Amino acid sequence: MATTEIILSLVKLFLMIIPGYILSKKNIIDEHQCKGVSSLVVNLTWPCLIVCSLQMAFSVELVINMGYIAAAMVAATIIGYVFAKGVCKAMKIDRSKAYLITFMLMFGNTGFMGIPVCAALYGKEGTFYAALLDAIVDIFIFTVGLILIEKSTGKHIGLSIRHFLTPGFASIVIGIGLFVSGVQLPEVIYMPLDKIGSATTPLAMFVVGFQLGKIHFKEMIGDVRLYALSALKLLAMPAIFFAAMTLIFGELSLFAKIIILEMAMPVAACTTIYSEQYDGDVGFSTKGVLLTTVISIVTLSLFAVLVEL
Repeated sequence: MATTEIILSLVKLFLMIIPGYILSKKNIIDEHQCKGVSSLVVNLTWPCLIVCSLQMAFSVELVINMGYIAAAMVAATIIGYVFAKGVCKAMKIDRSKAYLITFMLMFGNTGFMGIPVCAALYGKEGTFYAALLDAIVDIFIFTVGLILIEKSTGKHIGLSIRHFLTPGFASIVIGIGLFVSGVQLPEVIYMPLDKIGSATTPLAMFVVGFQLGKIHFKEMIGDVRLYALSALKLLAMPAIFFAAMTLIFGELSLFAKIIILEMAMPVAACTTIYSEQYDGDVGFSTKGVLLTTVISIVTLSLFAVLVEL
């Protein structure tokens, strides 16, 4: 893919942020209404997109690539932990905040932002790998992630099967089941699901724009911890995976490019949700999510071009 084509695709994608930003700043849409849009994406359009994206012809190569993606996510979790341990020790960050920062470095916005970006750049096959990677991220979030939130907030959450009982996770199980069994949905079912799923990207970008409209940048200027978090999450993490993938594979295949781009995603949006739900540091979580989202518009574009050179 040519550099100009990549930049044009990302520009088109990020332009979708503007309506949400404007409506947020003008208070035309409030937070309650935006949550409705988010709920529509999470519970309807995104699951439809995932099922349709996983409608790929079964092959051994794809299964092997799935293994590489799983290994990459294990590595990312370990690297995120090491980064957090180092930065929190160096900056003398208190224990509860350290657990929160660990969560933020481990988990990126691979679903809400990652899937639309990969879909815009690489179409259905890119979405296939992005959906698989996000499924693995979800498993880690509902296990390791919730333990970190417990440590951060002091609340007992407990691991439960109910954390996996969501439309998004169900769509991944259904999609992978259809992929492995080689079953292709009939056109009469596939077409409406595909049409509904296609709404995911503009709606997800609208929500990102709305959230950006709520940022008070003055509150973030003096917080050095946020700068350290952003540098590690948006530059160091994808750079490590770019170097590793290049060293292992030489020429980057599509799944390797997807892994690198997903590692360049901003902090997972669920960080704020969990902090709010379990009485954690909502302010710091929100600032981390929003600041890394803003900066990622530049850094993500950089890595999108880099993987194609």
